[in-house]
Amino acid sequence: MRDFFHASSAELLKLRRTLALRLAIVAPLIIVLLQLGIYMVRGDEVAEREANPMLGYVQIIFTLWTVVFLPFYASLVASLLADLEHRGQNWSFLLTLPVDRRCLYAAKWSAGAALLLLSSVVLWLSTAGSAFLVRQAHPAWHNVAFPFGALTTHTLLSLLATSLLFSVQMWISLRFRSFMVGLSVAITGILVNIILLPHGLMLADSLIPWAMPATTIAPHSPYRLLATVWGVLGGILTMIAACQLMSRREYR
Repeated sequence: MRDFFHASSAELLKLRRTLALRLAIVAPLIIVLLQLGIYMVRGDEVAEREANPMLGYVQIIFTLWTVVFLPFYASLVASLLADLEHRGQNWSFLLTLPVDRRCLYAAKWSAGAALLLLSSVVLWLSTAGSAFLVRQAHPAWHNVAFPFGALTTHTLLSLLATSLLFSVQMWISLRFRSFMVGLSVAITGILVNIILLPHGLMLADSLIPWAMPATTIAPHSPYRLLATVWGVLGGILTMIAACQLMSRREYR
């Protein structure tokens, strides 16, 4: 356990001034600012069509986040974390350290989990803050209750459901030196997600890693619990299997 904490501390130090850390803040802000601009202009029209326009505002942000941005961002984080070692040929040095190899790989997962958690916190704060600005800008929104419960639930469930997706992408990124292998798998998964979701929620959506985050935030989703539990358990099991198998591999 001491090896894991030391390795995790080293991974967190490596994240300073990296693209992965910047994206953890920028990626959620892009979606929120996009929706903020739209709703600042058309907020009154939305208020006339919806009983609770604030809930619709939150739902649209999380739909964009879970269908496209979060799967791609989680995959990009995995590729960037692995590339820190692949690019500098650092594995040859790291694997000679008197540290359990499984802890070295598990530390990569912990660093990625920290970045995903940070992006989720940024998304929650920026969504709440931008919704307050929209409400102040449009008189029709002044008496609308803010859906803190839905915002918190969407944030937590989408994060948990991403565990399996991130574990799969992390394993691929560590296994292959090419940066494009992991991203190619991610893009394929996102395209499948985009094709499946318009046809309505199906059981497959709660089992395919790239579709699971969107399943958890879909209104009246019957597979929300399945996607969340499978995401967490599948992510943990995949991480354990990957660390065990990768610890036997030699880099040249």
